[in-house]
Amino acid sequence: MATVEPSKNVRIVPSGQVYRQMFDAQLQLNRSLSRYDTESRLQRLKSRELTHSQSLPLIRLDHEDTQHGILTSRQKTWIGGFPNDPYVENPVLYKQYSEYMTQKLQDTETSQAGREVRGLPDVVVPKKHGSDIVERIAESRKQRYESAVEDMHQELSVISAEMEPLIEELSAKLLDKLAEDDKDIATVLRRIDDDEMLLTYDLKGILALWDEVQAHSPKRQAWILEMDKELCKLEAERMNKIRDVFNRYGEKMHKIAHLMKPDLQRSLDKDSQMINQTMLSNQRSYADLYVRLVSADVEREKAQRTVWRRRLEEWKKLNTKLAVESFKEFMATPAVVSPPGVENVRWSLITDQEVLNRQRLELVETLCDMKPPNATKSAVYRWRQDMKTLTSELDNITQMHMSKLHEEYEKVCQMCLEKVESIRSALVDSGICSTHRVGQVMDEFMLPLVGEQQRVFEHELEVMEKAIEDHCAHLDREMAALFKFSQGAAHVWDSHEIGLARQERALQEKLETARRTHDQANQEKEAHLDIVMDRMRQDASELALKDSLVKALTMLDKIRETYEEFHEQQVEIVKTYPDMVQDELSNYENGVCSYFSVGRWPVRPTDMTKCIGFCSMAQWLECRNNDQTVAGFISNQDPCYYCSTKAIYPHFPQSTH
Repeated sequence: MATVEPSKNVRIVPSGQVYRQMFDAQLQLNRSLSRYDTESRLQRLKSRELTHSQSLPLIRLDHEDTQHGILTSRQKTWIGGFPNDPYVENPVLYKQYSEYMTQKLQDTETSQAGREVRGLPDVVVPKKHGSDIVERIAESRKQRYESAVEDMHQELSVISAEMEPLIEELSAKLLDKLAEDDKDIATVLRRIDDDEMLLTYDLKGILALWDEVQAHSPKRQAWILEMDKELCKLEAERMNKIRDVFNRYGEKMHKIAHLMKPDLQRSLDKDSQMINQTMLSNQRSYADLYVRLVSADVEREKAQRTVWRRRLEEWKKLNTKLAVESFKEFMATPAVVSPPGVENVRWSLITDQEVLNRQRLELVETLCDMKPPNATKSAVYRWRQDMKTLTSELDNITQMHMSKLHEEYEKVCQMCLEKVESIRSALVDSGICSTHRVGQVMDEFMLPLVGEQQRVFEHELEVMEKAIEDHCAHLDREMAALFKFSQGAAHVWDSHEIGLARQERALQEKLETARRTHDQANQEKEAHLDIVMDRMRQDASELALKDSLVKALTMLDKIRETYEEFHEQQVEIVKTYPDMVQDELSNYENGVCSYFSVGRWPVRPTDMTKCIGFCSMAQWLECRNNDQTVAGFISNQDPCYYCSTKAIYPHFPQSTH
């Protein structure tokens, strides 16, 4: 601090009163020192009690004690020495010796003051009239003033030294609290670091976790506000202490009277202004610290909120992914891929088709029993009608089961859509997805799977319907070919029957013609016989009777001869009938061989008892069913399975099997 030049105006006292004034001043000085030491000791004890558990004890030293350094030459020697050095004095022994001598030579302050007073001379005689007492008083005041200023600065430094540890302690406590609270918050947030642990939470749990994190913010802000208030209290306490120091040293400096009161006030105002600026700077720093701490806490909460929001989004993504995976697993289950209802309908369809197909095969096998004379067109038409009835029934059953398959597939698709809707509701109700987002998830991941499965079902139904249509068309062609073939075979037999009937009618016509001719001739003879018989009844003589009898017998002989000729003629006509039938049989044989594309080989006489010389249509069909192929008949010349007729069966169209 800048020193102010002492005033030139001094008070000159008579030389006889100089020593008296010096005595009074010395006495006043001793009392002031004693009071100051007592107050300083009490203040140090009080300060030590306050700061005993907070910081190291403070040592108050005057300017005279510290102008040559704090350590003495002996202490400097101790510092420069090495342990167990024989050439360096042992400080412990020196301390014990010093304490012993201090206790031995210790006197009270009162005895010291009395001894100093008794040491004053009884008679004060000035050595000369022109004394420099004024200069020495001014110098003494100056020294005391500077010492007081130095002491005041030292006390201000002591106050700062006392306050700084408290401020640091408050700051350290706050930092410890915040660090501990950060650990607690980190522990809370660490619960959702792992994805597996994150999936164990629901939306309420995650929101409750953030509420738990957010609950730390009011407590932290309360700590910051409390520290700000404590700092304000410390600053107020510092200000009070500084005010007390200024008041005390202001009075002391005023009593020293080194400076005039205005100059002294001006000097103290400068110092107080500097301190006020420092205090204001401290207050601004505290306010800035408070703002920074609150801002940092807000940023901390914001960053943690960002982390929590990120984990919340990841939680939503993970749950959405799990929902999609569960739906994919559901779509891969047998209930969707191969539904039991569909399998039951298929087995039912197969069972019903097997029953009807067995009936149809039995109906086809009835063709084997369709032998002449039963192999007629009407029988073939009845067989065709029965086959159409069975085929229609089979088609109806197939269509019914296909409708059931459609219904079962629709049920499966509806079940998939219900599963999608349940997942949608679960995602929305649990807060995993919003309505818009869950729609996107459904459209992107789930509905395509349902559509793909529906296309698979439609393809299966289409393939099945196509196969059934192709099979039905093939069977219709086969049945039509078989019907046509059977109809042709029946037509051969019908033609044969018609030929036989025609031959029989021709025979009847010949017989009737012969009978009519015989009857006409016989009627004339019978008429002559009747005339003769009438004459016999009218004759009266024996001769006339004998003559009429001879005529009658002659007529009867002629009639008998006519009948014998008629009989012979009838026999001749009837004898021609086997040849006529044989011709028809030959025509029938040629027709059969031509229709069935077979050749006739000569037969043995013994074989005639077994077969008429050719196979029937049913026998031929049974031969075909028993796989007696063309090559076998050509190479081995095996007899027919039923009639032992040796025949060659050439290739026949596949459609006539």
